Amino acid sequence: MKSDEFLNLYRTLEEVLSEKYSDRTRNYGSVVVQFMNDVEGRQFKDKLNLCREIRNLLSHHPEVNGEKIIEPSQAMLDILNEVINYVKRPPLAISYATPFENLLKASLNNNALTIMKKMERRGFSHVPVLNGGKFIGVFSVGTIFMYILGGNAIENIEKMEIGDFRKYLPFEAHTTERFRFISESTTVIEAKTAFEQPQQRSRRLVALFITDNGSQGGRLLGMITPWDILRS
Repeated sequence: MKSDEFLNLYRTLEEVLSEKYSDRTRNYGSVVVQFMNDVEGRQFKDKLNLCREIRNLLSHHPEVNGEKIIEPSQAMLDILNEVINYVKRPPLAISYATPFENLLKASLNNNALTIMKKMERRGFSHVPVLNGGKFIGVFSVGTIFMYILGGNAIENIEKMEIGDFRKYLPFEAHTTERFRFISESTTVIEAKTAFEQPQQRSRRLVALFITDNGSQGGRLLGMITPWDILRS
C-alpha cells in the first residue's frame, strides 16, 4: 500500500537527516523542519510541508469509519525519494568548479604580459598566484589598476614579472573584490547562497576558492565563479 510505503520513506528521511545533524546545533525539534529552514533544504520546503501534513494524517487519523481518509500518490513518494537522495548525495560545488589542473595559475617569476595574454585567450579574469606551492594571492585586472593608483609607473610591461605586483596580490589588497575559501564538501546550494548574500559596500564576491580544509592555508583544489553557479 502506498500509505505504508510513504510512512516508511518518511522515516527513512528522518533517519538520514538525524545522521546529517548529529554533530550540528539544531533550532527545531524536528529534523525535517530543520532541513526545510536550512539553506540546502529551502528548495524543498513547500513539498516537505505537504509531506508533513500527509504524514500527520496517516499517523494520527488514518481512517474514518474503517476507510482510509487519504492515499499518497506516486508523486508524493517520488518527492520523498528525491529529498532522501539529495540528502545522501548532495551536488557539490567542486563538481562545477574549474579544477586545479585546469586553472590558469601564476608564480612570482612569470612574465606578467604573458599571463595577461593567457587570461584574455582563456577567459580567466582572476589568476591564483602560488609561491613554493603556497597560495599567496590573486592576479587580476584590478591588480594593475591598484598598482598604478599606488603611484607606480608601468614603463616596460614586456619585462615585468608577477612578482613586481606582489604588494597588490594578497586577498586583502583587492579593494573592490572579495574572495572566500570553501571546503570540498561545500554543496552547490551553499556556494550559490554565498554569491547571493548582500555584497559588502564597494567589494563584491568574485570567486570561491576550494581547498582541502576550507581555509587559505589549505591545498588549492579549484575555483568557482558566479558563472559556474549559473551553469549548475
